[in-house]
Amino acid sequence: MNFPLHTVFPLLSLCAALYAPTIAFAQTAEDAAFVAATVPVPSPPLRLSAHPEIRADVFKLLGYARGSYTQGNTLIARQVLDSMYSLDDITRTMLPDGRSVLASIDAGTHGAWRAAMLFDPQRKLLALGLVNGHCQAATGDAAPACLPSTHAVLTVFVPPGSEDGMAAPLLVWARQLPPMLAQAAPAQRQSIAAVEYITTRPGQPGWEARDVPPGFPDSLLHLLLPNAELNGSSSGGKIVTPAGLAGLPMRTPTEAAEAGDEPMPDAEITVRSYADFHWVLNTYAKLAKGAQVKGHDDKVVFTGSDASGRYTVTLREPNKDDGVFITVASWREK
Repeated sequence: MNFPLHTVFPLLSLCAALYAPTIAFAQTAEDAAFVAATVPVPSPPLRLSAHPEIRADVFKLLGYARGSYTQGNTLIARQVLDSMYSLDDITRTMLPDGRSVLASIDAGTHGAWRAAMLFDPQRKLLALGLVNGHCQAATGDAAPACLPSTHAVLTVFVPPGSEDGMAAPLLVWARQLPPMLAQAAPAQRQSIAAVEYITTRPGQPGWEARDVPPGFPDSLLHLLLPNAELNGSSSGGKIVTPAGLAGLPMRTPTEAAEAGDEPMPDAEITVRSYADFHWVLNTYAKLAKGAQVKGHDDKVVFTGSDASGRYTVTLREPNKDDGVFITVASWREK
């Protein structure tokens, strides 16, 4: 479910042009103006990656598509949020026309992976920038395969119908290296070797019909939010997904002990939403209308029945970063 790549702009092909004094001076002046307008943001109570409004903006633009940028075949929105995870490296740049750039970094990579959001004067998100290495999923014990830091990529995500030029401030932002990277020797210093523009598909579902496990009733499909990421599924007492765990028992010994005499579901599926927990809770109060509700703020269980048998919907929010896990389990009529 990767987004379509509609423009690739290799900066290396401009090397000759950048030797022209007028162009080189313009770029330097543009960078200097950007730096002068950039200020650190005092550490807020939450990282940008955990801030409800920021998360909502990111998912509104990116949806639940997957891709390979800082990680291989992973939720793109998660890769963006992880790249603005640092609490101590948040900056805001106010542009002369009223637009602003809000940015942070992945401190674990010293900012090699970093993300920025371009807002209009009314705080509408116009585009997202992600400096990344086009990392591919690791195989076995091998480390993920990423481009070298000297050939990093700036991926600019724009909504449908937007012009690429609108996101120009993100190109200037990407050239500003975080302090730890700027201290590297010139030959090893990170540079942006290419810029790519991606038109997003925010309405694309985060899971497909083929992800539903065998034996899961059609009558319960409405309980699976389309704007959610597949997390796992089980059927007939065995795990179906993730593929690496396929065939293992549905319940661990600890889970079996906690369940006591409760029989295992005939089928269950877990999806993950990054929406606000109370929004998810209110949504399921409507979707599972008539079901009994038990629980508290970080775990709520709906129990109901329909023509297929009994079902439960369990909502869990372990923390503010990992989203809300939604498990729909079915015990069919025998």
